[in-house]
Amino acid sequence: MPDPLVAIVSFLPLPGRRDEVVEALGPIIEMVQAEPGCLLYALHEAPGGTLYFIEKWASKADADHHGSTSAALPLLAERLSPLLSAIPVITELTPLPAGSPEQGRL
Repeated sequence: MPDPLVAIVSFLPLPGRRDEVVEALGPIIEMVQAEPGCLLYALHEAPGGTLYFIEKWASKADADHHGSTSAALPLLAERLSPLLSAIPVITELTPLPAGSPEQGRL
């Protein structure tokens, strides 16, 4: 069985546009969560206003499929481009398991 893939996507709304960004993401999040292999697609906010998607896919192939064929991604670009201060940054993470198997990795 392939290893899951975990990624974070960071993006910063323009000043005063945070609520519009969060509202625009609602239906898109539901679309992505319904995609094959999506184990986690969760939006979080850090102090200072940076938003993060934390994603977990059943495999790198599922994540790649999402990245190349998802109907949600053109919607994300269309809706968010005028509301963000910069292009989102995608970072794929490699686990370094430690401690218990259940708690040592996403």
